[in-house]
Amino acid sequence: MQQTHLDQLSMRYPHLAAAFAHIPQAEEHLRRIQDLNQAWQGLLLSGASRSEKKYVEVVANGITQDLPAVDTFDIIYAGGGLNLLHAAVMTLRYNLRVLVFDRFTVGAIHREWNISREELNELLAVGLLTSEELEQIIQREYMDGLVRFSSEHIGVPAAELHLQDVLNIAVDAERLTQLCVQKIQAHQPRGDQANLILHQTTFERCVVDPQRNVNVHVSTHNETHLYAAHLLVDGMGSTSPIACQLNCGRPFSLVCPTVGTVARGYKQDSAPDAIDSALGEILVTTEDARRERQLIWEAFPGRNEQIAIYLFYYAETGQRVDLFELFDDFFALLPDYKDTSEVEILKPVYGFIPAGYNITLPWQQEQKVLAYDRVISLGDAAAFQSPLTFCGFGSYVRNLRRITTLLAYTLEHDLLSASNLDKIRASEAVPAVARAFSKFMIAKPTGREVPWQVNETLNVFCRVLYDLGPRVTNDFFKDRIGWLDYTRVVLNTPKYYPAIYRLALSTLTPTEILGWITAWLQLGRQSAIFTLYWSLYPLVRPLLALPPMSPFLKRLEASSPRQAFAIRRHHALMAQVARNRTPYQPKPEAISPSSYRKTPTTAINRLGHWLGSLWPHS
Repeated sequence: MQQTHLDQLSMRYPHLAAAFAHIPQAEEHLRRIQDLNQAWQGLLLSGASRSEKKYVEVVANGITQDLPAVDTFDIIYAGGGLNLLHAAVMTLRYNLRVLVFDRFTVGAIHREWNISREELNELLAVGLLTSEELEQIIQREYMDGLVRFSSEHIGVPAAELHLQDVLNIAVDAERLTQLCVQKIQAHQPRGDQANLILHQTTFERCVVDPQRNVNVHVSTHNETHLYAAHLLVDGMGSTSPIACQLNCGRPFSLVCPTVGTVARGYKQDSAPDAIDSALGEILVTTEDARRERQLIWEAFPGRNEQIAIYLFYYAETGQRVDLFELFDDFFALLPDYKDTSEVEILKPVYGFIPAGYNITLPWQQEQKVLAYDRVISLGDAAAFQSPLTFCGFGSYVRNLRRITTLLAYTLEHDLLSASNLDKIRASEAVPAVARAFSKFMIAKPTGREVPWQVNETLNVFCRVLYDLGPRVTNDFFKDRIGWLDYTRVVLNTPKYYPAIYRLALSTLTPTEILGWITAWLQLGRQSAIFTLYWSLYPLVRPLLALPPMSPFLKRLEASSPRQAFAIRRHHALMAQVARNRTPYQPKPEAISPSSYRKTPTTAINRLGHWLGSLWPHS
């Protein structure tokens, strides 16, 4: 009798095997998890050495002669997850013809999504959803969000945060993607030439004719087909072969392996081992690091008493990661986190969530590459989401309006060279400085630090944010903190934790420290430009609206579209920063500062306190 995949895993991962035996379509999920594991390990091996090229080249210049194109589109999307949001906007708003394909099922999502109401409203602003459709995709809205780290062994006062309007909307990911699929299929941008959705279709390679189009080779049921387009959007996620090639086998610097389940039957009340339907648990630890991993929980109530619970940890991309192993830990530890006595698992959720903020110094040329001629990476393939919450959906939605607007302009004016496309990327000034912070969330070997070091550091961080107030805290968790407030966070940390200097020197390499300073200066530069830009804009805007100026701007676009593109790109970034600066007043937190004990005063402590007190308060 032939063994199933589940039988083969049962000896090494007993907790996983016992749980998956009761999960619908378990074998299919296990095959996909195995596929992700293998693809990720292959990506790591391909980038192990810069001197020896081990990755497969899937993008090249040339003219395809061996196979005629089946059809031609404005944009082809490789990957049918978050890409669907982008594809739907481009066809609905800009009347472009699109093809979306996926190696599994277009629109099948294996992670749930959370976001704030303010960020979700961007889907209204870009014309993707109506107000009624927006409400349909909301499963639940929480009043409170919890950030709490274990304090059993730490040597500093415990602190926790209660956040409003941070990841407090549980989105029905499948409903949203299906709406996008329906809208794409229903729209006909060229009369009888409809958009196209292809399931069970695998990307093989693409050949770029820089002056004309990109020819995309795909396989469906072992048959190879060729489709042509003006632009290929790579949305193949954390294991994208295109992103791997563009960055010489090392597309990411950090990764967040994530597993979990959507289930029902959890006890519903405010007890620690129960689920509070009005509370989202954003970042929670229940123990110290084990096997050089600081495991972190998330719990988000959804519709009809369905609860999404995740377990994840932060890692360097060179570290060994295994989703099967993490799933085994998930099912072993879940009963210590929540009461699972009556739980029915509906489906597993899993994936690698990457971050790609390669720290570079001012004199270094290398940076993360997102584009080739007529090819651009977006979403997890680009990996510019928050290094703190690793929420790719939030980053994608925040940048959707700006990126779709700029891509539509480049398509209209045929500005599809790698140099132009590489400038269309998620706003990275804030995530770049936060990248250094995420290094403190990676557990080190026991010989290098105590197992509770991550929890101790994060409790200090929570205390600093609490004292700086809800606005700063909210902005930090949404990747929109300003340079002034970020500097206050940095300068106030030694006030509570003088050991942060020693810890920083042992956590960050000299290159990373210099890279962080560079990123901090770049954030300050962006903040200064933003202040100047929006101070002058009210004066300049009436002049731009005068009759003599309108023909001038049109002539600029006609005669020098590259310069007009640079102006548009700058204005779009400033507009996004302005949207992020919208004042927000959350409700008072549910904790009191009196719960903290006073930190002993030392000379270095007084220095940190003095520096923090000198810094301007907004």
